[in-house]
Amino acid sequence: MELPNSKMLKHDEKDIRDRISGLSDDVLVKILSFLPSEEAVLKTSFLSHRWKQLWESLPVSFNFDGLIPVRYGAYAKSFENSNDYRCMKGGDRKREICKFVGWVNHVLIAHQGSTIDELRVRFYLDQDSWGYVDKWIEIAMKKKVKKLELDFLYFPRFPRAYYPFSQQCFCGSEFLTSLCLKHVGVSDDVIGWILSNCPMLECLHIERSPLLRDLKVSGSSLRLKHLHLSKGHYVQTVEISAPNLVSLEYEEEDQILHIRHAPKLTELCYFSRFYSTYYNLPQLSKYLPQLVTLRLSLELPLQERIEELPTCTNLRHLSCKVAIGFGMRLFTLGSLIEASPFLHKFTLEITNKYKIKKCLRKVPKVVDRPPHMYLKELEVIGFLGQPMETEFVACLIKSAINLEKIVIHTCLLDYLDRKISYSKEFIETTRQMAHKLAHQLTENHPEAELILL
Repeated sequence: MELPNSKMLKHDEKDIRDRISGLSDDVLVKILSFLPSEEAVLKTSFLSHRWKQLWESLPVSFNFDGLIPVRYGAYAKSFENSNDYRCMKGGDRKREICKFVGWVNHVLIAHQGSTIDELRVRFYLDQDSWGYVDKWIEIAMKKKVKKLELDFLYFPRFPRAYYPFSQQCFCGSEFLTSLCLKHVGVSDDVIGWILSNCPMLECLHIERSPLLRDLKVSGSSLRLKHLHLSKGHYVQTVEISAPNLVSLEYEEEDQILHIRHAPKLTELCYFSRFYSTYYNLPQLSKYLPQLVTLRLSLELPLQERIEELPTCTNLRHLSCKVAIGFGMRLFTLGSLIEASPFLHKFTLEITNKYKIKKCLRKVPKVVDRPPHMYLKELEVIGFLGQPMETEFVACLIKSAINLEKIVIHTCLLDYLDRKISYSKEFIETTRQMAHKLAHQLTENHPEAELILL
């Protein structure tokens, strides 16, 4: 067989090069769009001037996540997951941090475009890295970043120093629409400054900030539509006055939440200490009628009804995460359902705080309750066939005369008290019996789709 000579090879290579160069800008842009931004920045630095110009004109989103498999440029992880990282010795962890910081620095410096759409950084960083973080923020702000997320994880058993988010490196921006800060030290004053100097901000997510005390999210001209506040253990009060706010996720302990003005609020997720959620519901009654989605965490008291509830005429999806113990009554939730005459879907997530017994073998007889005409879908998570939950679910299924879909998750380990040990045999037996009981529960609704998980 005759091998091609060098002249033929050179001619073929030229043809190939010419064919690629001859492609339209639209096709080349499509090719570039398949490359992750972190990789493309480095690889296109070796390409022709035309390719670099095209790349710099593209919207860029950087996702620097040190906990996912990655090997871009000089950075390659030496661990598989966060548990492996936690088991590393101090010197090895420090080297991983240095490699990660070097990777982010290299990519951001190599990027020659004028804009960055999104910058996300997630890793375990120490105090020696703070100066670099300041620089990353400065670069992002100069390049008109639209979405910024900083998530600086930490180990609970190690001494913790939070990155101090400062307005010195975070200049005001008319381009920023979304800001997410996790495990970052941000104060009440800095939050106020951000809200005043980022007029286009629509999404704000603050999680595990130790510096928040008396937070105010207010302003007549705020564009803010989505607000998430969680696990700020030193927060005492939160006051909200946001004319365009659509959704609020609030997960704190015993802090007092005041919603002063939120005429467009339609979605509320309220996870507080269980009893405080129950007793704070009447305080939120002004906004309950306008909600479309409501998610709550509750530890139910002995009372059978929640008093002073308005009629929730717009509510379509109600989700309740319930921790039940001795003497508590699930029927307390009945008043919430009855106050929502047009409810379409109800989700019940059960965590048992007491030692469970064997599953019931037969569905007990239940009293009649007012029929619910619009409830179409019921989902029960953590169903174990215990008397309290079985009676409540049976009553609910009986009253929802137009049910179309029933989803029941049986005997999940995540919904058992971890302080109580159960044998594998007991768990499997309980699961099988709960499945049989679930079939009994739905016998009177043969037209409804039953899904057992």
